[in-house]
Amino acid sequence: MPTVAMIVSNSCNPDPRVEKEAIALSEAGYKVTIHAFDREEKYEINSNFKNIVIKRYRVGHTPSGAPSLITGAKVLFGLKKFRTLVTKNLMDSPPEFIHCHDADTLAVGLILKSRQKSILIFDMHDLAHTWARMANPFSIIRKIVALTIERRLIRRLKFCDLIITSSGSVSKKSHPGLREWIRKRVKNPNIVVIENRPEKVDKLYDLPERFTIGYAGKIREKTMFETLIKAIEKLPDSINPKVIIAGHGTASAEVDKLFQKSTIEVERIGKFQGNQLPEIIQKMSIMYAVYPTSRGNILDGAIPTKMFDAAINGRPSIVNSGCLMEDISKAEKLGVAINVGDSEALKNALMEIKSQKMSVKLERNWEGESKRLVLAYKNLGVSY
Repeated sequence: MPTVAMIVSNSCNPDPRVEKEAIALSEAGYKVTIHAFDREEKYEINSNFKNIVIKRYRVGHTPSGAPSLITGAKVLFGLKKFRTLVTKNLMDSPPEFIHCHDADTLAVGLILKSRQKSILIFDMHDLAHTWARMANPFSIIRKIVALTIERRLIRRLKFCDLIITSSGSVSKKSHPGLREWIRKRVKNPNIVVIENRPEKVDKLYDLPERFTIGYAGKIREKTMFETLIKAIEKLPDSINPKVIIAGHGTASAEVDKLFQKSTIEVERIGKFQGNQLPEIIQKMSIMYAVYPTSRGNILDGAIPTKMFDAAINGRPSIVNSGCLMEDISKAEKLGVAINVGDSEALKNALMEIKSQKMSVKLERNWEGESKRLVLAYKNLGVSY
């Protein structure tokens, strides 16, 4: 039974994409262990689900975001200690496959490939260098840091035996995805697109009686909620929408203050588990997923999973225009696309969706993506 060591720089409590990939490989005959970073030092050190072992590492409390350069330095220091511990652990019992989720774990895979001949898979969920610019995308220092991270990643990509990305262009005329971002920078990469689509659901629920605008996920960027509040304030009084916000993140406190200052009724849900998401989405009429583009990743082809999560539960989304996200939304009829920051366009989109009582259907779910993942592994040529 071939062994797979997955490395992820969060606690994996939960990380739906990592967990779904691990389960797919396990069901195909691979022995999978997830090595996760318990930054908050509060989760089980060792846990097991569906034949997947999760080993969590603690190196001292480490922030999840970098709102300041000092915090950023703490994040980098914690990540370095985490990678050192994982590398030491795996060197004693090297896996056949080392599967690195996102760029901040890739150093572990490069060492295992070089010293122990492990097959290196790099799973690029997003463009990691853009995260350095999130708190202040116009900062010169942050731009330099982001460029340094980007260049280092590009140098390392050529050593990967397989690259997995979460998006790729859907036609010759569509906007590029992360697959195209890599192909533009690396010659002839072995690359496969595994979209982070949700697993199918057994039952769809009717839209709520009251028009409800929802957001579920990480709360990292305040400006998108400022636009939402402006749009809601422009709606006719007769609509009187409710807002539901589920999740947490580095901008949670700022976003909560924004809504406290408004007259909008908000249902606030904190951190939630993956199995709670369908119940949360059922409370919504629409998913709001229009992200700032100043740091890049959306325009480069990143696909936030909220659009898919909403669609599998029959809910439309409002998404960014001028990017791959819009192309997929149009091609699969999953919602409406608008320009980022345009509160008037957002108001109009909300009114359109409410008047049509719009519902959607996601034809492609995780089943096809999991099969593509397993096939990509098998094509690497390890028999068992």
